[in-house]
Amino acid sequence: MTRALLATVMFVALGPAGVASQVASADCAATELQTTVVTPQDAEIPSDGGILVAATFRTGVRKDNDGEAVRPGWRLRGKKLTAPKIDVLAPGLAVYRVTFDGKAGPVELEDEDHKVVAKVIGSKAKLAQLAAPDLKKVSFSAQMSRHSSQRIQATLVADAPPEAYALVIADAKGTAKSWGLVSKGLVQYPYSHNDCEMLPNGTTVAAIGSMVTVYWVTADGRRSAASKPIKLTGQAVKPNPY
Repeated sequence: MTRALLATVMFVALGPAGVASQVASADCAATELQTTVVTPQDAEIPSDGGILVAATFRTGVRKDNDGEAVRPGWRLRGKKLTAPKIDVLAPGLAVYRVTFDGKAGPVELEDEDHKVVAKVIGSKAKLAQLAAPDLKKVSFSAQMSRHSSQRIQATLVADAPPEAYALVIADAKGTAKSWGLVSKGLVQYPYSHNDCEMLPNGTTVAAIGSMVTVYWVTADGRRSAASKPIKLTGQAVKPNPY
């Protein structure tokens, strides 16, 4: 996502305060999103999982990376070369379903130039679905200065399961809005960024006062059940004085 689009997203989310991002972007370091294969090499993939691919933030710019989680030109190579089924779990987070003929075995994911970007073991096993996150509250907060930052904080009753890679926040109908990396502790951030960072295309900010749900995503492409809907709390952001 370009900074111009990022500024638009922030303006919609924050009102007049979003204008600050246009000012701050002038002195931000060069940044971009990169396509990252999350699933470990040689991981065993259950039948309800897949190879997880994410659009992740980094500094610097390269010409050989378009920074999208969905790469239509990527192919699975087992006994033959096939186009994978790609399920988008959230903006910038997608799972490439692993399919194979006959017995389970090694499967490779190749990029557009036939370079192997992932090698996994396909399995017919199906694991029990992860339990839904148990929430105490979900709240939006922002700090406004020359470089503004915003985040949605999800406070949990219990720690994240060890296999969880990301926490996705969605609206009450289940449409994913954004996601964040899982960290240790009872507080997780399914939406967090500052105005020097890029956001994956399609990212939107859940509105204060709306009902939201969250769910876990694992590194092998499985997702948990969704939490019960809960109201997103927070206060509207005051206009930036800069």
